Amino acid sequence: MPDIECAQPVRATHRKEHWAAVWSLALGSFASVTTEFLPVGVLPDVARSFGISDGQAGLMMTSPALFAAVAAPGVMIAAGRIDRRRVLIALSVLLLAACLIAAFSRNFAVLLVSRAMVGASLGAFWSLGMAVVGRLVAPAHVHRAAGTIFGGAALAMIVGLPFGTFLASLFSWRGAFIGAGVLASAALIAQIVVLPSLPAQTALRLSGFAAFARRREAQLSLALTLLVFTTHFGAYTYLMPLLIQAGVSGETGTWVLLAYGFCALVANYAAGNYVGRALVPAMLGNIVLLAVVLALLPALDHARVTVLAGVMVWGIAWGALPLCLNVWHRRGPDGETEAAAALFTLATQVAIALGSVLGGVVVDHQSVGADFRYCALIGFVAAALVLRARKRQQRAASAK
Repeated sequence: MPDIECAQPVRATHRKEHWAAVWSLALGSFASVTTEFLPVGVLPDVARSFGISDGQAGLMMTSPALFAAVAAPGVMIAAGRIDRRRVLIALSVLLLAACLIAAFSRNFAVLLVSRAMVGASLGAFWSLGMAVVGRLVAPAHVHRAAGTIFGGAALAMIVGLPFGTFLASLFSWRGAFIGAGVLASAALIAQIVVLPSLPAQTALRLSGFAAFARRREAQLSLALTLLVFTTHFGAYTYLMPLLIQAGVSGETGTWVLLAYGFCALVANYAAGNYVGRALVPAMLGNIVLLAVVLALLPALDHARVTVLAGVMVWGIAWGALPLCLNVWHRRGPDGETEAAAALFTLATQVAIALGSVLGGVVVDHQSVGADFRYCALIGFVAAALVLRARKRQQRAASAK
């Protein structure tokens, strides 16, 4: 999730219109995240439908992540000086088209094409939406507005994914994608109605990316983001196979996803109250907790109650981390806002692609449990990186 532009708000006659625009972007983030992670809940069903393995079906997560990584900087550059309102609406149209193509796909190749379209939409939408949010409200309320858009993504975890899984249990996995299309339509209509004109402030160029990427703080932030997101999504993509292995499926699996999402939402909300005061301890503690849970979950797959408890703790650990990473990212020196946002999105999406594809290889050639343990190891590496950065900061502070 990208950085935030703290610029002067767009001129408008009513402040309420600005907040309506923020809520339309939050609805867009809800629809985008729901659609991106919808395969997590229907992965085994899609695999059976097309006669492929769970690992191959995991490409449904890899494809959008790869295209999102390219779209985040690519669309920002291609947009030039086009009004950002027009670009955001076009991206929502693309998301709607992707949902419909997925719902009516007749082979797995067409489904992957639709997933690539999802990636192109969400990568640019996240980067651009979070970059312009500071232009929609007064400077004092920028973080609240950004939190609203973050909340759309968090809500997708607690409502969107379980709802998609529920629709799949009623109408098949195709019905889940139709449901995602309904969400995309609602977001599109809202943005057409309430988004104000957002003229481009500058035309983003490659030099802006290079200038930001050369900073040591940016390199650390992006490396940490890559490791943490790989840890999470390398395992999260294959959560349903683990639950099925533990004897949890169907309606019960939907409730497990709901419990996970609720815990993640609560953790995300709570993190907003302490992350500014204790960023490093919050970051370190949640990364370690995430790694420990992933390491232990495979050993608990013989007992459904303990798996449920483990998944809920997983939700608590992960729920705070995107906000922690975003705050860490914004602590670096000021630079090209849109470039910083795009590179952050690029790092998250590359990590999702890397985690899902490597996880698929491990799942197919070893086991789901092995995948979770490898992801836990990556998490411990991320924790070590945070510790190293903390010691470097302490030495720099004592030297002054």
